[in-house]
Amino acid sequence: MLKNRSIPFGYCMVNGKYALNTIEAETVRKIFADYIGGKSLKTIAAEMTIPYNASKTVWNKNMVCRVLENLKYIGENGYPQIVTSEDFRQAAQIKAERNTYRKPAPQDEQQQPEVAITEYNPTEDIQRMTNEINRLLDSENPDKEKVELLIIDCAQLKYEMINEVKT
Repeated sequence: MLKNRSIPFGYCMVNGKYALNTIEAETVRKIFADYIGGKSLKTIAAEMTIPYNASKTVWNKNMVCRVLENLKYIGENGYPQIVTSEDFRQAAQIKAERNTYRKPAPQDEQQQPEVAITEYNPTEDIQRMTNEINRLLDSENPDKEKVELLIIDCAQLKYEMINEVKT
């Protein structure tokens, strides 16, 4: 039998099969509706009153984001459907539009001035630090000073890894 923490938010096990946890499933629907309605991940997380699980009573924007990206909510892999495929698609489209890390659209080569472009390839240290930062931020009472120091150290490593390329 699966442990409770391995079952996605919104579901429970009944007689060895996935079933809806009514209260959590309604919360999942509300997350999608709020996000489609224009609320930010951070705002939705701050408004959550249902605990994510026994060890994480406070939500953060990463947890909300994982709900919005989980295909199980549209009925994949034997899970009961909680949200419609249209709501899932619409939330994904909004998320893509809000993404601030998009590459600029290519311009006509004749109009393009010569610019320096930066290439960035994360190292194992950068990935490790990023994972540690996310783990600390997901914890119930993160050590703010430790998180700030890790963020600064990680930013410095990232800056050192940037290579300029002439076009």
